[in-house]
Amino acid sequence: MLSKYNIFLDDYKIMFNTLTGYAIRLTDEEMEKLKKGEVPEELKDIIEEGFSATFDEFLQKFRKEVLEPTLVLTYRCNFDCVYCFQKAFRNNSSVSDKVVRGFIKYVRTNAKGRKVRVTYFGGEPLLELGKIKEISTQLSDLKYSFSIVTNGSLLTRHVFEELKSLGLTHVQITLDGPKEVHDKRRYFVGGKGSYDIILKNLKEIQDEVNVVLRVNIDVNNLDSFRDLLKDLKQNGITKVRLDPHLVHDNVFRNEYWDYTFPKDEEGEILVKLWETAKDEGFEIPQDVFRLGLCVAHFDEDIVVDPFGNIYPCWAFTGNPLYVKGYLTEDGDVVIYEKLSGQRALNLWKKCKDCPYMPLCLGGCRFFSVLNKKGFDGIDCRKKSYEAIMKLLKYFV
Repeated sequence: MLSKYNIFLDDYKIMFNTLTGYAIRLTDEEMEKLKKGEVPEELKDIIEEGFSATFDEFLQKFRKEVLEPTLVLTYRCNFDCVYCFQKAFRNNSSVSDKVVRGFIKYVRTNAKGRKVRVTYFGGEPLLELGKIKEISTQLSDLKYSFSIVTNGSLLTRHVFEELKSLGLTHVQITLDGPKEVHDKRRYFVGGKGSYDIILKNLKEIQDEVNVVLRVNIDVNNLDSFRDLLKDLKQNGITKVRLDPHLVHDNVFRNEYWDYTFPKDEEGEILVKLWETAKDEGFEIPQDVFRLGLCVAHFDEDIVVDPFGNIYPCWAFTGNPLYVKGYLTEDGDVVIYEKLSGQRALNLWKKCKDCPYMPLCLGGCRFFSVLNKKGFDGIDCRKKSYEAIMKLLKYFV
């Protein structure tokens, strides 16, 4: 039986399954038969393997092989970015020893022989370098590795070498355009630009760690995306994985959110950004079509802040209205049902007949809140997904 999650791209003669990620190029005759629910004899094996699964079957088979908790080490930052969603609650907090002890105990109790990948978040997490080293040392006997979401200014070669020896495998760093654009958006407290120091640090680490280079895009810097890529190439920075990300509105609003794109234009804008990247020699990662499971769906992948508060995901951190639970010093976790991962995961049933459902599972919980639909609302991005499907032509 054909899956309800098969997408047909007539212009490219491609069928794609949003649940399994399988894609196949078809002849005109095969395309017409499959649209009618008829499976050509020569395609029966691949259809059964990649184009017939139901979401219930997927959930029954799904088992998370990696424990992926996040620790917000501080709400302090050495930057003062124009669009920062943490402006309203930035403070001088540092993760307490009590929370560190609880976090370490939690990881040790819940690893259960699996790999452990911790993400350190902030604020600027490298302001708490000592805590990263302390936790990493104490978890070193596990199958442990970690990533850092950092502005990149403090990730010098010396710091990188220290962290690499303790298990650092992935880094997310942000550049918002070439120097003249970036420095007007992402600058140090006091106003000094950050582009040159980030570029220097990137050059020194890109060969030895997986770098996700995030580019926050809005109407002010959309046209400079290609210039950034050319600048990166000129500086020999070609081994990073790009992540163009459209700036969105936020719960803690300020005047900068007036520069965001209309929701119904986001898909086409992302397609143009990725095609620009490909044109400049950068890869389009296959997970632009990734399954929509995220940390908000898994209660065991806690996102805990310096005070021990647990949130559904990174985007909610610091907002007292969306504290999901708390972590105790003994490593125990209390989760409030109204924001639980299972509650978020169950939302897919409201969209079960949409062919794009496996890509979003009812949409992002944070976007639903922003759109005043509440944590349990549906944030439909079908139009964006329809546009992004055009990128499949580069993979099949």
